[in-house]
Amino acid sequence: MDKKRIAFFAGALIVIGALINWAGAQGIADILRNSDIEYFLLAVAVYVATLLAWAMRWKVLLKGLGINAPLVKVFKAIFVGMFFNNISPGAKGLGEFIRVYYLARETKEPYGPMTASVMMDRMLDLVPIGVMMLLATLYVYSLGETGLTVLIIILDVIMIGFSALVIGLLMSEKKAHSAVWWIYRQYARISSKGAEKRRDGFRKIDEVTIPRFQRDFKVLAKSKSATIMALIYSFLYWALTILRYYLIFLAIKHPIEPIAITVVLVVSMVVGMFAIVPGGAGIIEAVNTAVFVALGMDPQYSVTGVLLERLISYWGPTVIGSFVTAGFKPEEEEEIPLSAPDRRVLDEEEGLKKSSESEEP
Repeated sequence: MDKKRIAFFAGALIVIGALINWAGAQGIADILRNSDIEYFLLAVAVYVATLLAWAMRWKVLLKGLGINAPLVKVFKAIFVGMFFNNISPGAKGLGEFIRVYYLARETKEPYGPMTASVMMDRMLDLVPIGVMMLLATLYVYSLGETGLTVLIIILDVIMIGFSALVIGLLMSEKKAHSAVWWIYRQYARISSKGAEKRRDGFRKIDEVTIPRFQRDFKVLAKSKSATIMALIYSFLYWALTILRYYLIFLAIKHPIEPIAITVVLVVSMVVGMFAIVPGGAGIIEAVNTAVFVALGMDPQYSVTGVLLERLISYWGPTVIGSFVTAGFKPEEEEEIPLSAPDRRVLDEEEGLKKSSESEEP
C-alpha cells in the first residue's frame, strides 16, 4: 500500500477518534459494556446472509448467460471486489472490474458475459435503491426537516443522474473504450508492474470483451426469469442490510425505526460513491452519525452503532478480502477462452492491422 493510502487510512482513524471524543469515550465504553453480544453476533450472521443473497443474485445472472460458476468462487470474487473497492477512492468501479477478472480466471470463462452479469447485477440494485430513496424522502419530509429533505432530494438527483451516466457510458462503444483505459490507469496506480503485465488483457477487453458485453447485456435484459429472480435477491439484500443495522442498535439497547436506517443508507450510498478516501473510511462514519443525530438520536448511541456496523460491513470484509486476494495466484500463461464470434472479431482486427502495416512505405 502506497504512502498516500496509508495517509488516507491514518486520516480515517483520526476522524473516528474525533467522533469518539466528540460523543464521549466514557459514554461509548459504558454502552459497549452493557451491550448484548448475542444481537451483535446475530448481526454478523445476517451480514453473511446478505453476502449470500448478493452471491445468489450474481449466480442467477451468470446462469442466464450459460455460466455455472460454483457459489464458493462467486463468494470469493465478491470479497476480492469489496477489498479493492474498500482500498480505492471514488465510485467503486475498480472493485467491479477486479471481481470480473477474478471469477473469469477462476472459472476459465470469457470476460464479456462476466462483465455483462456484473453490470446487470448493479443495475438491478437500482430498483430497491429507488424504492428506498422514495421512502426516505417521504419520511424526512413528514418529520418537517426542511434542510434534510432538500439534502435527500439533491442526493436522489445525483444518484439518478450518475446511474444514467454510467449506463450510457457502458452502452456506448466509444465511451466504454475510454472507461476501460481509465480503469487501467487506476490499476496502474496500485500496481504498475501488474498493470503492465496485463496491458494486452485490457486491450482484448477493449477490442473484444466490450462488444461482447454489450451483446450479452441485451440478451440478459430479455431473460425474464433471470431478471425476476435477481430482483428478488436484490430486495432481500437490502432488507437484510436494514435488519443488520437494526440488530446492532438492539445490541446496544437503543432500538431504532427501520425507516430511519433507510435514510442513513441512502445518504451514505451517495457520499460513498464520491468519497476521495478509500471506502469512505472515516467520512461514512461521520456522515452516518450526523444523519442519525439529525433524526434525533443521542450522539453516543449514534457513534457506537455506526462504528459497530462499519466494523462488520467495512473493516471485516477488507481484512478477509485481503487474504482472499493474497491467495489468488493466476497462471500467467493461461488464456481466458474466447467464443467463436469473439475470436473472429479479434482475428479480423489483427488482420486489418497487419494489412495496414504492410501497405506503409
